[in-house]
Amino acid sequence: MKRIIVLTILFTNLIFANSLKSNEFVRVTHSEPIYKEVRINKPIQECYEKEYRQKIYDDNYSSNNNSIGIDTIVGVTAGAILGNQIGKGNGNTAAKIVGGLIGGKIANELRSNSFNNYHYETRYETKYEKVRTKRVITGYRNYFNYDGIRYSKVTKNPKKRIRVYKTIDF
Repeated sequence: MKRIIVLTILFTNLIFANSLKSNEFVRVTHSEPIYKEVRINKPIQECYEKEYRQKIYDDNYSSNNNSIGIDTIVGVTAGAILGNQIGKGNGNTAAKIVGGLIGGKIANELRSNSFNNYHYETRYETKYEKVRTKRVITGYRNYFNYDGIRYSKVTKNPKKRIRVYKTIDF
């Protein structure tokens, strides 16, 4: 009695489903690797120095570089003394004036350079140089025959057999 009920349910499902599904394993005739070209790059590190100017502010000094400070007065005096050693008569007076102006200018430049320091920073940049290309296996194409027709399926590894799902609609 139970068998008759089970068989009746099975056949009614087949009639209303209108399809029959099955699966089986098929032997693979051969597998071929699938290759991809991959670029191999070599890292190269490039170094270069970058110059930048940094302003230093100090509360003890005025930020105006055109002002006359003690260092400028000392520079003018030293330049005038050195200029006094050169020339005679009116040439001596001209040498004192020119020496004082040059000494003041040098002292003023030294002060302005202490406020505007040049710094160098080493920077590194990594670039890549193409060295070669390499063939890499990305998968396998597995060939098999089913019902007299040749098929192929791509997988990550080579297979010895492939599962085939068959659906029959009626």
